[in-house]
Amino acid sequence: MLLAIVSVVVTGIGAPGISAFSGRMETRRSHRLAVQKECRDVLDFAAEQLTRSQLVTAYCISLWSRGIMDGDDEAKEYLKRRNHANEMARTAYGRLRVRFGPTAPVTRHYDDAIECMHRLTDVLRGYRAGDTYGAWEHQASAESAELATAGNKFLTAAKKALSAQR
Repeated sequence: MLLAIVSVVVTGIGAPGISAFSGRMETRRSHRLAVQKECRDVLDFAAEQLTRSQLVTAYCISLWSRGIMDGDDEAKEYLKRRNHANEMARTAYGRLRVRFGPTAPVTRHYDDAIECMHRLTDVLRGYRAGDTYGAWEHQASAESAELATAGNKFLTAAKKALSAQR
């Protein structure tokens, strides 16, 4: 009789409880993994856009330093690519704000990189408007170095953000 009572309790109460608990744990795990993947994707997208902006800007600077200005087809194409890359970097910043919050270190460092990008663009605007190469070369180099530093700080913060989620 005791065996029958234990059997009814285990199969009638214990098994469904264990099954429900196991299901809840699996749902939580799946949700946590989905959030981690989304965060990784947002960080990868942001890093990709920042790098693309830096590379295309460096190529534009290379063209301009050789006297190939906006009237040239190649310069027009790369200027268009630079503008698109800068816009995509701003889009990435918005995604970082949504996923990590506006005060998170990863978001703040990315914002710093965006600000450096703006300052570099302002320096380059002066050259494109007719300033001499020597007048903007030093300042463009300094802004490019600051942008690289800000980008590295962002990458370090991104690695920390990813490792904190594990």
